Amino acid sequence: MTLSEIQIYLKKHKVDAYFLPRNNMFLEEDILEEENEIFSLTGFSGSAASLVICQDKTYLFTDGRYELQSKMETNPQEVEIICSSADFPYLWLQNHFESGKFSLMYNPWTISAGTISKFTDMFPKAKLICDEKNILETKLSSKKAHVFSLSEEYAGITAEEKIAEILPILKQNDIDAYLLTSANEVSWLMNLRSDALPDSPILRAFALIKKDGSVTLFADNTDKADILPMSKLEKSLKAVKKGKLGVDKKNMPQMICEIFGAKNLRDIGDIIRDKQILKNEIELEGYIKAHRQDAVAMIKFLYWLDNNYKGKTELDIVAKIDSLRAEQDLFISKSFDTIAATGSNGAIVHYHPSENTNKVLERNSVLLLDSGGHYQDGTTDITRTIALGIPKQKIVDANTIVLKSHIALASSIFPKGTTGVALDALCRKELWKESMDFKHGTGHGVGFVLNVHEAPRISPQAKNSHFYKNMVTSIEPGYYKENDYGIRIENLYYTQECANSDMLKFEVLTLVPLDKRLINKYLLSEDEIKWVDEYHQKVLEIMSPYLDAKHKEWLEDACAPL
Repeated sequence: MTLSEIQIYLKKHKVDAYFLPRNNMFLEEDILEEENEIFSLTGFSGSAASLVICQDKTYLFTDGRYELQSKMETNPQEVEIICSSADFPYLWLQNHFESGKFSLMYNPWTISAGTISKFTDMFPKAKLICDEKNILETKLSSKKAHVFSLSEEYAGITAEEKIAEILPILKQNDIDAYLLTSANEVSWLMNLRSDALPDSPILRAFALIKKDGSVTLFADNTDKADILPMSKLEKSLKAVKKGKLGVDKKNMPQMICEIFGAKNLRDIGDIIRDKQILKNEIELEGYIKAHRQDAVAMIKFLYWLDNNYKGKTELDIVAKIDSLRAEQDLFISKSFDTIAATGSNGAIVHYHPSENTNKVLERNSVLLLDSGGHYQDGTTDITRTIALGIPKQKIVDANTIVLKSHIALASSIFPKGTTGVALDALCRKELWKESMDFKHGTGHGVGFVLNVHEAPRISPQAKNSHFYKNMVTSIEPGYYKENDYGIRIENLYYTQECANSDMLKFEVLTLVPLDKRLINKYLLSEDEIKWVDEYHQKVLEIMSPYLDAKHKEWLEDACAPL
């Protein structure tokens, strides 16, 4: 259906609005283009989106990362863009329907039971209407996915051992089974991965975990014989109905309530996430090894770029870095769609070059390159802002302020349990001093050969993210000047205890030099210069043995002291 056809349907059935999040039944996971109903209806391709289709107008809600991109990709005659930090437009609905009396249609597979509960609490006079006729169907690709195991050599612990760790939680809550609907967590728990998505090797499946330790997986279009089709889920849930079924309503599709009966479900929250984000020692060792492999690809790329950037396009950059990563041992796939942006395109935070937007690299400007890879032993994510020729001094100074911001957090010592909100402020303070800021989070957890984005978060909204030992996170402050340039500096780190203290610090994983041509050392303090020089010395010492003579010579120059 088109937007206009949906609006005609709403008028005919006297429904005020249709709420459409960017989801299929696997909430908050990446989706394929053919599964993206918001893209189909509006042309917006960003990863953060929800749509409220009213009878006469459509509203697209996204966040600051996509403020520029959303305006470029949508028709302003059809769609009004609203940038907000909230995924769901509660406050907007409150203001738009002041009386609180309105009707809202939704697809129960694409919205969480927690969101429905919150919505009901906030708008007791509103009428929620389940889309029983499925006018906006849940789209799931029919492409068959190959499922493969992540060996204990890399995972560090078997699926059986992970399951055994969570069974006491079922017993403690007096439940007979637990329905796990997060594909990311199912993949982690079962040590299974798949190629269903090009950049996230998760197995898109639900898991029914029984108190005896048996686990039944449900997924469509896989090549693994012992996974049941989703059509069998309802029957399996009804078999537990007289018993007690535990769920996490916050992250579970509302449809499960429709199948099982909301009153019979026990909301015991997410029993996997805290275990998943605390990396075991084998996983941490894998991250370290994967980052060395990844650094080889990045260093070779930077050497190549220095000698070949003239006349090259953004798509040339994507092809080159992707090919160099693919040469590395244990490589599986990219960890997200590579961002390569020159000049003004860099100001579009999550810009991805296409045939329609592809630009030739601008001399005397910068290239913003955000890329990463999944390897069997770990996942990487790195952003470098790279000089092309001799950039203007204003760009060099802006990059230096962003670097100061990065160093401020990367060198911090903080108590266990510190929130992502507090860490975010530590990072932004150097930018704020110069009346600068950025409209995205400062950091995110990185899954172990899973989603590149996971908990914990570092952002102004991350009050429920708490940091402890053995968590992996990005630190990625930036600055974006519309119609001019974009800057971001991103490394991955893991949290470790300080010597002779129970405080925490960040240990760096990323081993790729920063572009010294974009550093004004006269804006740095002595401690900041020391941080840069020590980081570069570490990069040089660790990475030199992995490189041939010409790349080693380039690295020695790139890592020379400021």
